[in-house]
Amino acid sequence: MRTIAALVYLGWHFVKWFAIVSIVIWTIIFALGASLAEASENPPVKMSKSEICHAVDSSYYNRTKNFVAYETLDDCLEAGGRLPKNYKKKDALLNEEA
Repeated sequence: MRTIAALVYLGWHFVKWFAIVSIVIWTIIFALGASLAEASENPPVKMSKSEICHAVDSSYYNRTKNFVAYETLDDCLEAGGRLPKNYKKKDALLNEEA
């Protein structure tokens, strides 16, 4: 009888341990997934299908849905993109070559 009680006791502790570890692992996975999704949604510079480079301060930045992401405005321009009409480069978005 004590053997069965000991097995039930150990089984219950294993189930509790497994549930806690599973919850912690899934929480980490979801947190990483959410942060990576957020980071990929708003890259610094977007080149649209019409090869126009939209920086964060561009009036069409939020409307641009089909794009290729670039780290800097200069990277986008070097890849063959162009600036939107009436747009002036901001120094914060330029790639500093030192």
